[in-house]
Amino acid sequence: MELQQRVKLFLGIITMNSTKKQKPTRMCISCRKKSVRLTMLRLQQRESEIVAYQGVGRSFYLCHECINNEKKIKGLSRRFKQDCKQFVKFLKELVKNGQS
Repeated sequence: MELQQRVKLFLGIITMNSTKKQKPTRMCISCRKKSVRLTMLRLQQRESEIVAYQGVGRSFYLCHECINNEKKIKGLSRRFKQDCKQFVKFLKELVKNGQS
């Protein structure tokens, strides 16, 4: 390691892993588990409906474990005031179509 890199490391300007690119992580709103962004399903609430993220506005992420957990889906459907059966059907359709 060069002297300049050692000085920067000592001063906290760089870290040992600064050369590796880290993948962005996001948190599931149901279980609060952090995962790589590309492995999660991104949704948003438009008026009173839950829809796939459309690029504008606030959104939230769900991990695939929570999508397959009936108890968590029931709680989420209550939180967003959705019909549980339709909400489950919507999530399964999104996963099936590969919109994770």
